[in-house]
Amino acid sequence: MKEFYVLSAAEGDDVPLFFDEMWVPELPEFNQVIANPDVLDFSSSYEMKADLNKLHVDVIFEQYLASSEFIRMCENFHCNSLTIPVMISLRGSAKPKKDYRFFCVLSRCSLLDVDRSTFELVDDGVLCPESERQHMSPLYARIDKFFPRSDVEYDLFYCEELKQMVCSSVFREAYLRNSFIGLYFEKIDEGFVYAPWGGRLSS
Repeated sequence: MKEFYVLSAAEGDDVPLFFDEMWVPELPEFNQVIANPDVLDFSSSYEMKADLNKLHVDVIFEQYLASSEFIRMCENFHCNSLTIPVMISLRGSAKPKKDYRFFCVLSRCSLLDVDRSTFELVDDGVLCPESERQHMSPLYARIDKFFPRSDVEYDLFYCEELKQMVCSSVFREAYLRNSFIGLYFEKIDEGFVYAPWGGRLSS
């Protein structure tokens, strides 16, 4: 059975968690929590001005950026993604040493084995109106025991339950072999607890 890891931005190593950016032309609006973006809404290439002195990480999921080397590794895992060339300018019109692309993972699935796991759904009373959540997957207030499904074949994907990117152990091993920069890996094991609000929600 595959092992899985939740992906987040690594702290340290000058990894920028967030930074001001300006895209030319502007990126289309989309909310990946609800659905993948429509690839037809995007331009064939972009320019981006980043309020940074330097940029050397290989992937920042929150900013939809990845190095060409990281994307090539993802292609080896047959990851379904949207990639678009982007020319980046840093402070003082400096250029990063790496080649970057707009990068949005389109592979997505439910990972939670609901029959074996222990969890609590968010109460309807604290959700947005029903008309606004018709296409959304269930929201989880807590997952105290997360058992992954055994039939998930993706090695990098957006996890519907966690609302985050998740990867397999073989993807993580390839990432580490390449000495890429930017990601922190948290294993989904018997000690893993998902509590986005820090406690149980009530209406």
